[in-house]
Amino acid sequence: MEAIIALDIGSTGAKAGLVSREGRLLATGYAGYPTRTPASQQVEQSPEDWWAAVCVALGQLWGAAALPTVEIAGVALIGQMQDTILLGPGGALGNAILYSDSRAGAEAGEIERRMGAAWLTERTGNLQGGSSVLAKWLWLQRNEPARLAAADTLLLGAHDYIGWRLCGVAASDFTTASTTGLLDLAANDWLWDVIDGLGLGHEKLPALLPASAVMGSLHPGAAQATGIPAGTPVFHGSGDLGATTVGVGAGLPGRAYCYLGTSGWIAASFDRATPNPEAGLFTLRHPQPKRLIQVAPMLTAGGNLEWVRGVLGQGTPLAYAEMERLAGGTSPGSRGVLYLPYLAGERSPFTDPDARACFVGMGVDTTSGDLARSVLEGTALAYRSLCRVLGLGAGEPLLLAGGGGKSALWSQILADVLNRPIQILADPGSAAVVGAAILAGAGLGWYESLFPDESFFPIATGFEPNLAHSQRYDDLYEIFDALYPHLGDSFGALARLRQAR
Repeated sequence: MEAIIALDIGSTGAKAGLVSREGRLLATGYAGYPTRTPASQQVEQSPEDWWAAVCVALGQLWGAAALPTVEIAGVALIGQMQDTILLGPGGALGNAILYSDSRAGAEAGEIERRMGAAWLTERTGNLQGGSSVLAKWLWLQRNEPARLAAADTLLLGAHDYIGWRLCGVAASDFTTASTTGLLDLAANDWLWDVIDGLGLGHEKLPALLPASAVMGSLHPGAAQATGIPAGTPVFHGSGDLGATTVGVGAGLPGRAYCYLGTSGWIAASFDRATPNPEAGLFTLRHPQPKRLIQVAPMLTAGGNLEWVRGVLGQGTPLAYAEMERLAGGTSPGSRGVLYLPYLAGERSPFTDPDARACFVGMGVDTTSGDLARSVLEGTALAYRSLCRVLGLGAGEPLLLAGGGGKSALWSQILADVLNRPIQILADPGSAAVVGAAILAGAGLGWYESLFPDESFFPIATGFEPNLAHSQRYDDLYEIFDALYPHLGDSFGALARLRQAR
Protein backbone atom coordinates (compact mmCIF):
# COMPACT_ATOMS: atom_id res chain seq x y z
CA MET A 1 0.00 0.00 0.00
CA GLU A 2 1.34 3.42 -0.96
CA ALA A 3 0.99 6.24 1.54
CA ILE A 4 2.07 9.79 2.35
CA ILE A 5 3.37 10.99 5.70
CA ALA A 6 1.88 14.43 6.43
CA LEU A 7 3.43 16.64 9.10
CA ASP A 8 1.26 19.49 10.43
CA ILE A 9 3.13 22.04 12.58
CA GLY A 10 0.22 23.79 14.23
CA SER A 11 -0.34 26.53 16.78
CA THR A 12 -0.07 24.25 19.82
CA GLY A 13 1.52 21.03 18.59
CA ALA A 14 2.74 18.84 15.75
CA LYS A 15 0.61 16.13 14.18
CA ALA A 16 1.93 13.28 12.06
CA GLY A 17 -0.52 11.46 9.83
CA LEU A 18 -0.15 8.47 7.54
CA VAL A 19 -2.57 8.87 4.60
CA SER A 20 -3.18 6.19 1.98
CA ARG A 21 -3.35 6.87 -1.75
CA GLU A 22 -7.13 6.46 -1.40
CA GLY A 23 -7.30 9.29 1.14
CA ARG A 24 -7.74 7.17 4.28
CA LEU A 25 -6.03 8.29 7.48
CA LEU A 26 -4.26 5.15 8.65
CA ALA A 27 -2.50 6.34 11.82
CA THR A 28 -1.63 9.53 13.67
CA GLY A 29 0.69 10.86 16.35
CA TYR A 30 0.73 14.17 18.21
CA ALA A 31 3.01 16.11 20.53
CA GLY A 32 2.53 19.61 21.92
CA TYR A 33 4.92 22.47 22.61
CA PRO A 34 4.80 25.65 24.69
CA THR A 35 4.15 29.21 23.55
CA ARG A 36 6.15 31.99 25.19
CA THR A 37 5.04 35.59 25.80
CA PRO A 38 8.24 37.37 26.90
CA ALA A 39 6.62 40.84 26.83
CA SER A 40 3.35 42.57 26.02
CA GLN A 41 2.18 41.82 22.44
CA GLN A 42 5.05 39.33 21.97
CA VAL A 43 4.27 35.69 21.12
CA GLU A 44 7.05 33.20 20.39
CA GLN A 45 7.79 29.50 19.99
CA SER A 46 11.04 27.58 19.67
CA PRO A 47 11.64 25.95 16.26
CA GLU A 48 13.62 23.29 18.08
CA ASP A 49 10.46 22.48 20.04
CA TRP A 50 8.68 22.03 16.70
CA TRP A 51 11.34 19.58 15.55
CA ALA A 52 11.31 17.63 18.84
CA ALA A 53 7.51 17.39 18.67
CA VAL A 54 7.67 16.11 15.07
CA CYS A 55 10.04 13.34 16.15
CA VAL A 56 7.79 12.38 19.09
CA ALA A 57 4.65 12.41 16.92
CA LEU A 58 6.31 10.20 14.32
CA GLY A 59 7.39 7.80 17.06
CA GLN A 60 3.75 7.51 18.13
CA LEU A 61 2.71 6.96 14.53
CA TRP A 62 5.18 4.10 14.09
CA GLY A 63 3.96 2.58 17.34
CA ALA A 64 0.28 2.73 16.40
CA ALA A 65 -1.60 -0.52 16.79
CA ALA A 66 -2.47 -2.37 13.58
CA LEU A 67 -0.23 -0.10 11.50
CA PRO A 68 -0.46 -1.50 7.96
CA THR A 69 2.55 -2.33 5.84
CA VAL A 70 3.05 0.66 3.58
CA GLU A 71 5.46 2.08 1.06
CA ILE A 72 6.21 5.70 2.00
CA ALA A 73 5.90 7.62 -1.28
CA GLY A 74 6.69 11.03 0.19
CA VAL A 75 6.54 13.46 3.10
CA ALA A 76 4.13 16.42 2.86
CA LEU A 77 4.44 19.51 5.06
CA ILE A 78 1.93 21.98 6.42
CA GLY A 79 2.05 24.49 9.24
CA GLN A 80 1.18 27.77 10.85
CA MET A 81 1.87 30.75 8.60
CA GLN A 82 3.12 34.31 8.95
CA ASP A 83 5.93 33.39 11.33
CA THR A 84 9.32 35.11 11.42
CA ILE A 85 12.11 32.53 11.73
CA LEU A 86 15.77 33.48 11.50
CA LEU A 87 17.80 30.59 10.09
CA GLY A 88 21.58 30.39 10.43
CA PRO A 89 23.98 27.74 9.13
CA GLY A 90 23.33 25.47 12.11
CA GLY A 91 19.63 26.05 12.70
CA ALA A 92 17.21 28.57 14.08
CA LEU A 93 18.68 31.64 15.76
CA GLY A 94 16.47 32.06 18.80
CA ASN A 95 12.72 31.79 18.96
CA ALA A 96 10.29 32.23 16.08
CA ILE A 97 8.03 35.28 16.23
CA LEU A 98 4.49 34.01 15.63
CA TYR A 99 1.68 35.35 13.45
CA SER A 100 -0.27 36.47 16.56
CA ASP A 101 2.64 38.66 17.76
CA SER A 102 1.87 42.36 17.20
CA ARG A 103 5.04 43.95 18.59
CA ALA A 104 5.87 45.78 15.35
CA GLY A 105 2.97 48.23 15.34
CA ALA A 106 5.23 51.31 15.20
CA GLU A 107 7.23 49.83 12.33
CA ALA A 108 4.03 48.98 10.46
CA GLY A 109 2.88 52.59 10.79
CA GLU A 110 6.20 53.86 9.50
CA ILE A 111 6.13 51.52 6.49
CA GLU A 112 2.65 52.72 5.62
CA ARG A 113 3.72 56.36 5.85
CA ARG A 114 6.82 55.77 3.72
CA MET A 115 5.27 53.51 1.11
CA GLY A 116 1.66 54.65 1.24
CA ALA A 117 -0.90 52.43 2.99
CA ALA A 118 -3.24 52.22 -0.01
CA TRP A 119 -0.40 51.47 -2.43
CA LEU A 120 1.00 48.72 -0.20
CA THR A 121 -2.46 47.20 0.29
CA GLU A 122 -3.00 47.16 -3.48
CA ARG A 123 0.33 45.38 -4.03
CA THR A 124 -0.14 42.73 -1.33
CA GLY A 125 -3.94 42.38 -1.54
CA ASN A 126 -4.21 42.72 2.24
CA LEU A 127 -3.99 45.26 5.01
CA GLN A 128 -0.63 45.25 6.74
CA GLY A 129 -0.03 45.87 10.42
CA GLY A 130 2.13 44.98 13.37
CA SER A 131 1.60 41.26 12.80
CA SER A 132 3.03 41.30 9.26
CA VAL A 133 6.48 39.79 8.69
CA LEU A 134 7.49 42.90 6.75
CA ALA A 135 7.01 45.04 9.88
CA LYS A 136 8.67 42.46 12.13
CA TRP A 137 11.68 42.31 9.83
CA LEU A 138 12.12 46.06 10.27
CA TRP A 139 11.60 45.62 14.04
CA LEU A 140 14.41 43.04 14.14
CA GLN A 141 16.70 45.32 12.17
CA ARG A 142 16.24 47.99 14.82
CA ASN A 143 15.99 45.94 17.99
CA GLU A 144 18.03 42.77 17.35
CA PRO A 145 20.45 43.71 14.55
CA ALA A 146 23.12 41.19 15.57
CA ARG A 147 20.71 38.24 15.44
CA LEU A 148 19.32 39.41 12.12
CA ALA A 149 22.80 39.88 10.63
CA ALA A 150 23.80 36.35 11.69
CA ALA A 151 20.86 34.84 9.79
CA ASP A 152 21.30 33.47 6.28
CA THR A 153 17.59 33.10 5.56
CA LEU A 154 14.24 34.36 6.78
CA LEU A 155 11.68 31.56 6.90
CA LEU A 156 7.97 32.35 7.03
CA GLY A 157 6.14 29.26 8.28
CA ALA A 158 6.73 26.51 10.82
CA HIS A 159 6.72 23.87 8.06
CA ASP A 160 9.46 25.83 6.25
CA TYR A 161 11.72 25.06 9.19
CA ILE A 162 10.77 21.39 9.35
CA GLY A 163 11.49 21.15 5.61
CA TRP A 164 14.96 22.54 6.25
CA ARG A 165 15.53 20.02 9.06
CA LEU A 166 14.43 17.15 6.82
CA CYS A 167 16.35 17.93 3.66
CA GLY A 168 18.49 21.04 4.21
CA VAL A 169 16.57 23.27 1.78
CA ALA A 170 15.29 26.73 2.76
CA ALA A 171 12.03 27.45 0.94
CA SER A 172 8.49 28.70 1.41
CA ASP A 173 5.20 28.33 -0.47
CA PHE A 174 2.97 30.91 -2.14
CA THR A 175 0.08 30.59 0.32
CA THR A 176 2.33 31.25 3.30
CA ALA A 177 4.19 34.05 1.51
CA SER A 178 0.95 35.85 0.71
CA THR A 179 0.20 36.26 4.44
CA THR A 180 3.42 38.11 5.23
CA GLY A 181 3.28 41.51 3.50
CA LEU A 182 6.28 40.44 1.42
CA LEU A 183 4.54 39.05 -1.68
CA ASP A 184 3.34 41.00 -4.73
CA LEU A 185 0.00 39.23 -5.13
CA ALA A 186 -0.46 40.00 -8.84
CA ALA A 187 3.13 39.19 -9.84
CA ASN A 188 3.44 36.11 -7.59
CA ASP A 189 6.90 37.29 -6.57
CA TRP A 190 8.57 39.06 -3.70
CA LEU A 191 8.10 42.80 -3.25
CA TRP A 192 11.70 43.45 -4.20
CA ASP A 193 11.30 47.23 -4.46
CA VAL A 194 9.65 47.58 -1.05
CA ILE A 195 12.14 45.30 0.69
CA ASP A 196 15.12 47.06 -0.86
CA GLY A 197 13.56 50.47 -0.22
CA LEU A 198 13.42 49.68 3.49
CA GLY A 199 17.03 48.50 3.46
CA LEU A 200 16.13 44.99 4.58
CA GLY A 201 18.35 42.96 2.26
CA HIS A 202 16.32 40.69 0.01
CA GLU A 203 19.08 38.07 -0.14
CA LYS A 204 17.63 36.59 3.06
CA LEU A 205 14.34 35.62 1.38
CA PRO A 206 13.76 31.90 0.69
CA ALA A 207 12.90 30.32 -2.64
CA LEU A 208 9.18 30.08 -3.43
CA LEU A 209 7.81 26.65 -4.34
CA PRO A 210 4.37 25.42 -5.42
CA ALA A 211 2.75 23.26 -2.76
CA SER A 212 3.05 20.09 -4.87
CA ALA A 213 6.75 20.60 -5.59
CA VAL A 214 9.50 18.36 -4.23
CA MET A 215 11.86 20.53 -2.21
CA GLY A 216 14.44 17.81 -1.66
CA SER A 217 15.04 14.32 -0.31
CA LEU A 218 15.29 13.24 3.30
CA HIS A 219 18.91 13.23 4.43
CA PRO A 220 20.37 10.41 6.58
CA GLY A 221 20.48 12.40 9.83
CA ALA A 222 16.80 13.26 9.58
CA ALA A 223 16.01 9.64 8.70
CA GLN A 224 17.68 8.46 11.88
CA ALA A 225 15.76 11.01 13.99
CA THR A 226 12.35 10.43 12.41
CA GLY A 227 12.26 6.82 11.25
CA ILE A 228 11.39 7.89 7.69
CA PRO A 229 13.60 6.22 5.07
CA ALA A 230 16.49 8.33 3.79
CA GLY A 231 15.98 9.60 0.26
CA THR A 232 12.18 9.90 0.62
CA PRO A 233 10.99 12.90 -1.41
CA VAL A 234 9.85 15.85 0.71
CA PHE A 235 7.01 17.97 -0.71
CA HIS A 236 7.02 21.48 0.65
CA GLY A 237 3.26 21.59 0.96
CA SER A 238 1.29 24.64 1.99
CA GLY A 239 0.49 26.88 4.90
CA ASP A 240 -2.21 25.38 7.10
CA LEU A 241 -5.07 27.33 5.55
CA GLY A 242 -4.20 26.18 2.04
CA ALA A 243 -3.89 22.53 3.04
CA THR A 244 -7.11 22.65 5.06
CA THR A 245 -8.97 24.19 2.11
CA VAL A 246 -7.89 21.25 -0.04
CA GLY A 247 -8.50 18.70 2.73
CA VAL A 248 -12.16 19.65 3.27
CA GLY A 249 -12.92 19.41 -0.45
CA ALA A 250 -12.92 23.18 -1.08
CA GLY A 251 -9.73 23.22 -3.14
CA LEU A 252 -11.81 23.85 -6.26
CA PRO A 253 -14.09 26.89 -6.57
CA GLY A 254 -17.70 26.52 -5.43
CA ARG A 255 -17.56 25.25 -1.83
CA ALA A 256 -17.12 27.36 1.32
CA TYR A 257 -16.11 26.01 4.71
CA CYS A 258 -15.59 26.98 8.33
CA TYR A 259 -12.48 26.07 10.30
CA LEU A 260 -12.85 25.93 14.08
CA GLY A 261 -9.46 25.25 15.66
CA THR A 262 -7.35 27.31 18.07
CA SER A 263 -7.76 30.07 15.51
CA GLY A 264 -10.50 30.04 12.90
CA TRP A 265 -11.77 31.27 9.56
CA ILE A 266 -14.41 31.07 6.84
CA ALA A 267 -12.89 30.52 3.38
CA ALA A 268 -13.44 29.52 -0.24
CA SER A 269 -11.36 29.06 -3.42
CA PHE A 270 -11.68 31.27 -6.50
CA ASP A 271 -10.24 31.36 -10.00
CA ARG A 272 -10.52 35.16 -9.87
CA ALA A 273 -11.38 37.43 -6.96
CA THR A 274 -11.18 41.09 -6.06
CA PRO A 275 -9.31 41.85 -2.82
CA ASN A 276 -11.40 43.68 -0.22
CA PRO A 277 -9.12 44.12 2.80
CA GLU A 278 -11.06 47.10 4.17
CA ALA A 279 -13.95 44.74 4.94
CA GLY A 280 -11.68 42.33 6.84
CA LEU A 281 -11.28 39.94 3.90
CA PHE A 282 -7.84 38.45 3.27
CA THR A 283 -6.85 37.30 -0.22
CA LEU A 284 -4.18 34.59 -0.33
CA ARG A 285 -2.53 32.57 -3.02
CA HIS A 286 -4.00 29.11 -3.41
CA PRO A 287 -1.68 26.05 -3.20
CA GLN A 288 -2.11 26.10 -6.99
CA PRO A 289 -0.65 29.61 -7.40
CA LYS A 290 -2.88 30.69 -10.31
CA ARG A 291 -5.90 30.49 -7.99
CA LEU A 292 -6.82 32.50 -4.91
CA ILE A 293 -8.31 31.77 -1.51
CA GLN A 294 -10.38 34.44 0.15
CA VAL A 295 -10.67 34.12 3.89
CA ALA A 296 -12.27 35.99 6.75
CA PRO A 297 -10.05 35.01 9.71
CA MET A 298 -10.65 34.91 13.44
CA LEU A 299 -7.55 35.29 15.59
CA THR A 300 -8.89 33.24 18.52
CA ALA A 301 -11.69 30.72 17.94
CA GLY A 302 -11.41 27.40 19.77
CA GLY A 303 -8.78 29.09 21.93
CA ASN A 304 -11.68 30.76 23.74
CA LEU A 305 -12.93 27.36 24.86
CA GLU A 306 -9.46 26.38 26.06
CA TRP A 307 -9.25 29.59 28.07
CA VAL A 308 -12.64 29.21 29.77
CA ARG A 309 -11.96 25.54 30.53
CA GLY A 310 -8.98 26.66 32.59
CA VAL A 311 -10.82 29.53 34.27
CA LEU A 312 -13.83 27.46 35.29
CA GLY A 313 -11.56 24.63 36.38
CA GLN A 314 -9.55 27.08 38.52
CA GLY A 315 -6.28 26.20 36.82
CA THR A 316 -7.07 22.57 36.01
CA PRO A 317 -9.00 22.61 32.71
CA LEU A 318 -12.45 21.09 32.90
CA ALA A 319 -13.00 18.04 30.73
CA TYR A 320 -14.73 18.72 27.41
CA ALA A 321 -17.65 16.53 28.47
CA GLU A 322 -18.11 18.64 31.58
CA MET A 323 -18.03 21.83 29.49
CA GLU A 324 -20.75 20.39 27.24
CA ARG A 325 -22.81 19.47 30.30
CA LEU A 326 -22.51 22.96 31.78
CA ALA A 327 -23.19 24.79 28.51
CA GLY A 328 -26.06 22.46 27.59
CA GLY A 329 -27.74 23.06 30.92
CA THR A 330 -28.67 26.66 30.20
CA SER A 331 -30.87 28.17 27.50
CA PRO A 332 -29.90 29.65 24.10
CA GLY A 333 -28.75 33.19 24.76
CA SER A 334 -27.03 32.19 28.02
CA ARG A 335 -29.70 34.04 30.01
CA GLY A 336 -28.58 37.42 28.69
CA VAL A 337 -24.80 37.00 28.89
CA LEU A 338 -22.81 37.85 25.74
CA TYR A 339 -19.12 37.08 25.20
CA LEU A 340 -16.76 38.92 22.86
CA PRO A 341 -14.10 36.39 21.74
CA TYR A 342 -11.14 38.75 21.23
CA LEU A 343 -8.61 37.25 23.67
CA ALA A 344 -5.60 38.34 21.57
CA GLY A 345 -7.06 41.06 19.33
CA GLU A 346 -8.91 40.52 16.05
CA ARG A 347 -8.34 40.60 12.28
CA SER A 348 -11.85 40.41 10.80
CA PRO A 349 -14.32 42.08 10.38
CA PHE A 350 -12.05 44.71 11.96
CA THR A 351 -8.32 44.80 12.65
CA ASP A 352 -7.44 45.73 16.23
CA PRO A 353 -4.55 44.14 18.14
CA ASP A 354 -5.74 45.90 21.31
CA ALA A 355 -9.25 44.34 21.32
CA ARG A 356 -9.82 41.96 24.20
CA ALA A 357 -12.41 39.43 25.31
CA CYS A 358 -15.15 40.33 27.76
CA PHE A 359 -18.45 39.16 29.19
CA VAL A 360 -21.36 41.57 28.95
CA GLY A 361 -24.60 41.18 30.92
CA MET A 362 -23.45 39.18 33.96
CA GLY A 363 -25.53 39.38 37.12
CA VAL A 364 -25.58 37.87 40.58
CA ASP A 365 -27.55 34.94 39.19
CA THR A 366 -25.09 34.18 36.35
CA THR A 367 -23.89 30.57 36.51
CA SER A 368 -20.81 28.78 35.26
CA GLY A 369 -23.09 27.18 32.65
CA ASP A 370 -24.11 30.63 31.38
CA LEU A 371 -20.45 31.59 31.04
CA ALA A 372 -19.55 28.33 29.30
CA ARG A 373 -22.40 28.60 26.79
CA SER A 374 -21.81 32.30 26.15
CA VAL A 375 -18.24 31.52 25.08
CA LEU A 376 -19.52 28.99 22.54
CA GLU A 377 -22.21 31.42 21.38
CA GLY A 378 -19.91 34.46 21.23
CA THR A 379 -17.46 32.56 19.04
CA ALA A 380 -20.34 31.47 16.77
CA LEU A 381 -21.64 35.06 16.58
CA ALA A 382 -18.19 36.17 15.46
CA TYR A 383 -18.31 33.53 12.70
CA ARG A 384 -21.60 35.08 11.59
CA SER A 385 -19.70 38.32 10.99
CA LEU A 386 -17.14 36.38 8.96
CA CYS A 387 -19.89 34.88 6.76
CA ARG A 388 -21.08 38.41 6.06
CA VAL A 389 -17.55 39.52 5.14
CA LEU A 390 -17.12 36.61 2.70
CA GLY A 391 -20.53 37.30 1.19
CA LEU A 392 -22.02 33.84 1.72
CA GLY A 393 -25.63 33.56 0.64
CA ALA A 394 -28.25 32.92 3.28
CA GLY A 395 -28.92 29.28 4.06
CA GLU A 396 -26.00 27.82 2.10
CA PRO A 397 -24.62 24.65 3.78
CA LEU A 398 -21.22 25.10 5.38
CA LEU A 399 -18.57 22.42 5.83
CA LEU A 400 -17.00 22.40 9.31
CA ALA A 401 -13.40 21.34 9.93
CA GLY A 402 -11.11 21.62 12.93
CA GLY A 403 -11.29 20.18 16.42
CA GLY A 404 -14.38 22.24 17.31
CA GLY A 405 -16.40 19.99 15.00
CA LYS A 406 -16.11 17.21 17.58
CA SER A 407 -18.58 19.06 19.80
CA ALA A 408 -22.19 18.32 18.89
CA LEU A 409 -23.42 21.23 21.04
CA TRP A 410 -21.07 23.77 19.45
CA SER A 411 -21.94 22.50 15.96
CA GLN A 412 -25.66 22.94 16.69
CA ILE A 413 -25.06 26.42 18.08
CA LEU A 414 -23.20 27.30 14.86
CA ALA A 415 -26.09 26.03 12.75
CA ASP A 416 -28.54 28.07 14.82
CA VAL A 417 -26.45 31.26 14.91
CA LEU A 418 -25.54 31.13 11.21
CA ASN A 419 -29.03 29.91 10.25
CA ARG A 420 -27.59 27.40 7.79
CA PRO A 421 -26.94 23.65 7.73
CA ILE A 422 -23.58 22.59 9.15
CA GLN A 423 -21.93 19.49 7.65
CA ILE A 424 -19.30 17.78 9.81
CA LEU A 425 -16.45 15.93 8.14
CA ALA A 426 -15.86 12.40 9.33
CA ASP A 427 -12.55 13.44 10.93
CA PRO A 428 -12.80 17.24 11.27
CA GLY A 429 -9.45 17.58 13.03
CA SER A 430 -7.46 15.91 10.24
CA ALA A 431 -8.50 17.97 7.21
CA ALA A 432 -5.11 19.69 6.92
CA VAL A 433 -3.25 16.36 7.04
CA VAL A 434 -5.46 14.89 4.31
CA GLY A 435 -5.07 18.08 2.27
CA ALA A 436 -1.29 17.90 2.49
CA ALA A 437 -1.40 14.28 1.29
CA ILE A 438 -3.61 15.29 -1.67
CA LEU A 439 -1.13 18.04 -2.60
CA ALA A 440 1.77 15.57 -2.47
CA GLY A 441 -0.30 12.99 -4.39
CA ALA A 442 -0.92 15.57 -7.11
CA GLY A 443 2.85 16.10 -7.29
CA LEU A 444 3.32 12.34 -7.66
CA GLY A 445 0.75 12.24 -10.47
CA TRP A 446 -1.77 10.25 -8.44
CA TYR A 447 -4.62 12.74 -8.89
CA GLU A 448 -5.77 14.88 -11.80
CA SER A 449 -7.23 17.58 -9.55
CA LEU A 450 -7.36 18.62 -5.90
CA PHE A 451 -10.77 16.94 -5.61
CA PRO A 452 -9.83 13.33 -6.37
CA ASP A 453 -13.19 11.82 -5.38
CA GLU A 454 -16.10 12.40 -2.96
CA SER A 455 -14.80 9.49 -0.87
CA PHE A 456 -11.82 11.66 0.20
CA PHE A 457 -14.19 14.03 2.01
CA PRO A 458 -16.81 11.93 3.84
CA ILE A 459 -19.51 13.75 5.80
CA ALA A 460 -20.19 12.10 9.16
CA THR A 461 -23.22 14.06 10.26
CA GLY A 462 -25.07 17.30 9.82
CA PHE A 463 -26.95 19.85 11.92
CA GLU A 464 -30.00 21.76 10.75
CA PRO A 465 -30.81 25.16 12.30
CA ASN A 466 -33.53 25.31 14.93
CA LEU A 467 -35.84 28.11 13.73
CA ALA A 468 -36.81 29.32 17.20
CA HIS A 469 -33.19 29.43 18.34
CA SER A 470 -32.11 31.17 15.11
CA GLN A 471 -34.65 33.94 15.67
CA ARG A 472 -33.31 34.49 19.18
CA TYR A 473 -29.75 34.60 17.87
CA ASP A 474 -30.81 37.13 15.22
CA ASP A 475 -31.73 39.49 18.06
CA LEU A 476 -28.52 38.73 19.97
CA TYR A 477 -26.39 39.29 16.88
CA GLU A 478 -27.62 42.88 16.56
CA ILE A 479 -26.41 43.53 20.11
CA PHE A 480 -23.14 41.61 19.56
CA ASP A 481 -22.39 43.47 16.32
CA ALA A 482 -22.81 46.85 18.02
CA LEU A 483 -20.56 46.14 21.02
CA TYR A 484 -17.09 46.47 19.48
CA PRO A 485 -17.72 49.94 17.95
CA HIS A 486 -18.69 51.12 21.45
CA LEU A 487 -15.74 49.44 23.18
CA GLY A 488 -12.93 49.96 20.66
CA ASP A 489 -11.64 53.21 22.21
CA SER A 490 -11.74 51.66 25.67
CA PHE A 491 -9.70 48.66 24.47
CA GLY A 492 -7.08 51.07 23.14
CA ALA A 493 -6.95 53.01 26.41
CA LEU A 494 -6.57 49.79 28.41
CA ALA A 495 -3.74 48.68 26.11
CA ARG A 496 -1.88 51.92 26.78
CA LEU A 497 -2.27 51.38 30.51
CA ARG A 498 -0.89 47.83 30.20
CA GLN A 499 2.12 49.07 28.27
CA ALA A 500 2.80 51.81 30.79
CA ARG A 501 3.25 49.40 33.69
